[in-house]
Amino acid sequence: MKAQILTLRTCKEGFQDLLEHGCQYKYREAKPFWRARLFSDGQAKHFDEVHIKNGYQPDSPLAIYEFSGIEGPEVVEGVPCFKIVLWKLKAIYHSPS
Repeated sequence: MKAQILTLRTCKEGFQDLLEHGCQYKYREAKPFWRARLFSDGQAKHFDEVHIKNGYQPDSPLAIYEFSGIEGPEVVEGVPCFKIVLWKLKAIYHSPS
């Protein structure tokens, strides 16, 4: 069976922060796009891994985490957001130099 992967994009600063300080959660604004992507029939979808990518290029840096669940929505900095809970960091791939 093919692994279910949730891909999230982040900016350079966000990815650098992830590398330096680690990450337990990623937040996405509670809008229809993310509701459809993260939920099915009102239930949180299951993913095997979360891929956090710095940009949209095929060779962009990538961090792979084990997926632990989806919570929310909860208010973050005044905005309702879904909380994507990350588990163990499995791998980090950097673009070739």
